[in-house]
Amino acid sequence: MVSNPHPPGSPGKDKVPWPVLMLFVLVAVIIAIITVLPRGRKTTNPPVNLGQLEIVPAPAVGRRTGGIYVNALLHNAGTTVIAEVEVSATFVGNNGTLKTINALLVGNMPGSGHSHDLVNDPIKPNESRRVSIYVAEPPTGWNHQLPQITVEKVSATMPP
Repeated sequence: MVSNPHPPGSPGKDKVPWPVLMLFVLVAVIIAIITVLPRGRKTTNPPVNLGQLEIVPAPAVGRRTGGIYVNALLHNAGTTVIAEVEVSATFVGNNGTLKTINALLVGNMPGSGHSHDLVNDPIKPNESRRVSIYVAEPPTGWNHQLPQITVEKVSATMPP
């Protein structure tokens, strides 16, 4: 008669692999935490519109003259708060050459003529605000026409 070395119900048979099961549960919990926790500032491309562009000479500071502001109306057409907008301004020279400058938009303080960053006063969804791009030294030989403004990067805080 042949006997089974592990009869039913004896230790060693039908064991649950607890270490493997616990490792699986731990990995699942870590993945859940990573996907649920808020991420803070995130670079996104929410819909933003720039309109009403105009060139305004910058006030002379000491011997420095020639700087300009490109003022615009920025409209946040997205669903996130905008804390920073980086743009490129492409200037056309009298001879057709192009020169591109990257800059951050700054918000205009109403009635004061001073600017402030958008991080401390972000633009809410569906809000419009006057903003400026400061160009300390426009390219030599620039044709004095509005530069082509392209939104390169938008930083936004995800809604709670």
